[in-house]
Amino acid sequence: MKIGQRQLAFALMGGMAAYTFIRGLLNLLVGDPPRTIILTLLVSAIFGVATWLYWRGWEGARFFATGGVAFVIASSLPLTRETLVLFTPIAFAVAITNTQWVAGIGAAMLIGLLGRDLFENGSLDSVYANVAVAASYIVQVVAFAAARYALDTARIEAEQNATNAEAARAEIAERAAAIEQQRKELAEQNQRQQELLELVSQLETPAVRIAEGVLLAPLVGGIDSRRAGKITSRLLELVHERRVNLVVLDVAGVPVIDTAVANALTQTVRALRLLGCRVILTGISAQVALTLTHIGIELSELDVAASPQEALQRWMDKQVQVVRNQRSNLN
Repeated sequence: MKIGQRQLAFALMGGMAAYTFIRGLLNLLVGDPPRTIILTLLVSAIFGVATWLYWRGWEGARFFATGGVAFVIASSLPLTRETLVLFTPIAFAVAITNTQWVAGIGAAMLIGLLGRDLFENGSLDSVYANVAVAASYIVQVVAFAAARYALDTARIEAEQNATNAEAARAEIAERAAAIEQQRKELAEQNQRQQELLELVSQLETPAVRIAEGVLLAPLVGGIDSRRAGKITSRLLELVHERRVNLVVLDVAGVPVIDTAVANALTQTVRALRLLGCRVILTGISAQVALTLTHIGIELSELDVAASPQEALQRWMDKQVQVVRNQRSNLN
């Protein structure tokens, strides 16, 4: 579980409040000097109040705790010998405050101890006034401040990296959303284009049901190899789906019927006959007939009628004749 700065500060201050309170009670039980008991319980009270204020949301409680403990220690330490208790508030400042506060606490405690020495003894002759001791203390304070500075730098860098990573994730998500939107738009465009192509294909080869089992396919415009293939494919599909028996192929709207067009029509007729469908070609003008004669196209495979009406009439007459023959056979 990740522990943040706030959780660490709350745990340390609360733990020290409990520890020093228990320590003060033990000092009372073993009969330690009243000064020691009072100072221990005072430190416990400072940490306890700071913990409560920090829990209520006051960020300055961290500085209040370290500053208060530093004041108590600086005002009560013996001036005749060194003690590690001197570094307690500095260590806590490293854990829960910042670089400036660490350096400030260290300097304030040394100034306070020297001030006490000067006030109580009238001269600087305490252990903390010794150049070697003072220099050692200053070096350790600088080391504590440097450690806190390293922690702050690492935290700031980590937060910056996290911010950059979050920004990168947001940018990636935004790009992914944009790409997905573009993909959807392209899919919609492709769908519309496909629908348009299907519509064009249907318009290129319109087919109308004019009677039961009879389909009229009027061809309009020029016919090349691509369109000829489309015409054949569409007519085969319609004949198969609708079970068509007759296709009336009207070419009145085709401006030019040359060798390629005639061959394409012949191939279409052959393919439809394989499905059992009869084909009647209508709409051949005199000019087209003359052209086909000149280029030597053989249309003997095709049934030809002058118009779709004639082709339909011929088909209906044949159906009537088939019905009459069936009745005659039954009689």
